[in-house]
Amino acid sequence: MNRGSKIDEQLFKFVDGFGDAGKRVLQIFSGKLAKALPQSLRIHSVMLSGRTGLGKSLLVTELAECFDCNLVKIHLGRVMAAGNQHNELRQIIARIPALRASLVWLVDIELFCGLYGRVVEEFVEHVKSLPLCLVVMTTRYPQRVPASLRLFCDDHVCLLPPGKHERQQLCRWYAGNKATPAMIEDVTNLATGMTVAELFAHIADQLQPRHTLNRGTNTTSSNDSAIGKPPTTSVRWQDIGGLDAVIEELKETIVWPLLYRDEFVRLGIKPPRGVLLHGPPGTGKTMLARAAATEVSVNFISVAIPDLVKGEVGESEKALAAIFENAARSPSIVFLDEIEAIFGSREQSGEVGKKLITQLFLEMDNIPEDASVVILAATNAPHLMDSSILRSGRLDKMIHIQRPDYSSRLDILARATQHLSIENASELLSRLAGTEMSGAEIKSLVRCACYSAIQRGTKVLCEQDFDIALATANTAGQFHQRAIAG
Repeated sequence: MNRGSKIDEQLFKFVDGFGDAGKRVLQIFSGKLAKALPQSLRIHSVMLSGRTGLGKSLLVTELAECFDCNLVKIHLGRVMAAGNQHNELRQIIARIPALRASLVWLVDIELFCGLYGRVVEEFVEHVKSLPLCLVVMTTRYPQRVPASLRLFCDDHVCLLPPGKHERQQLCRWYAGNKATPAMIEDVTNLATGMTVAELFAHIADQLQPRHTLNRGTNTTSSNDSAIGKPPTTSVRWQDIGGLDAVIEELKETIVWPLLYRDEFVRLGIKPPRGVLLHGPPGTGKTMLARAAATEVSVNFISVAIPDLVKGEVGESEKALAAIFENAARSPSIVFLDEIEAIFGSREQSGEVGKKLITQLFLEMDNIPEDASVVILAATNAPHLMDSSILRSGRLDKMIHIQRPDYSSRLDILARATQHLSIENASELLSRLAGTEMSGAEIKSLVRCACYSAIQRGTKVLCEQDFDIALATANTAGQFHQRAIAG
């Protein structure tokens, strides 16, 4: 394998860490989403099974990010909260873009089947007919999935605990350049049967001992047992291009109140309790949130829909209360991504959703004045928000993030390619900046160009590599070119 691309190296280590199962899942994703196989040979749906902690969610989310596909995650609790399962699934289908590669992820599929299996079967059958859509069903209990639904799966991949080689590769991926020979030798000798989550927890202890955790950003999910991103992927302000004005505004509203809390108290300045980032998809809202947490070295709690909407009376509220209780223990940023999908409006939410909205307001209103807790939320559709959440003391400041203009795209391109060798870089980047790409699309373009260079067996990217990447992206309907003719 050519070592000209760090992205490709990391992907190889990651997939190899899941053994034959990981390689098979990568083949399925490549065949369907990257169109590496003829339509007749592509897998349209796959069931991914394995016990808790073996990395089902991690494998799906990492590969979805790698292929830059539209990820539609469906959890039983979210569908139940809507009250009308048929209507909710129809709305989900309507949100799947016909021309862009999409991944529809059905979480804990065995839970769907006992309640309304036929509804899910009809949904899967329809989604499979979309040309650029892959259906992934994850389950801990494949034996509970009825045969009628298993027939809809073109393949079944079962994850097993990592062996010696897999543990070594996962260690190299998770620890990055901090993976020492001694650390790799250590994970080789660990007990057989250890889950991926347990392995990462073991490596994390070696990378960052518990007594020094307060020195750096602790990025967690709202579920302590969830598998998170590697600590080496923390984002800093300098990693984000084209958003200088937004960064300055976030520094003033989030970073300064956390860093200079005593000064704010002395001067009688009351900073916003929460900030809502709103703007089109791919403009960097999540990266900004992570960078803000890194800047002030605070606990970053990212809230996921499945951890909130449990589908059982009272469980959703308890989960939300636990999140805020955890945040109050130390300086924290609670990040609510796609908040309109989590809460919506009172009129459009089911009974569980309405109770969850009420609980959120209660938790936000009860944050102590002296607590170093900031709520940061992101949405692509601010008009769908419940107006009550925008009141003073809740999400009382809104920051709009626009799609990048020419100079912003040039800045993003420069940062995304700063470690790459490119022929005629200045002229080529100026040309690419004349497109209508978002920040996320630019990064995807650079990644695809790297793959093209690897296939040519060179470490130097040229105009041809970017033209291939542009053609691939346009075929998938990702973005439109403007002023691209050279």
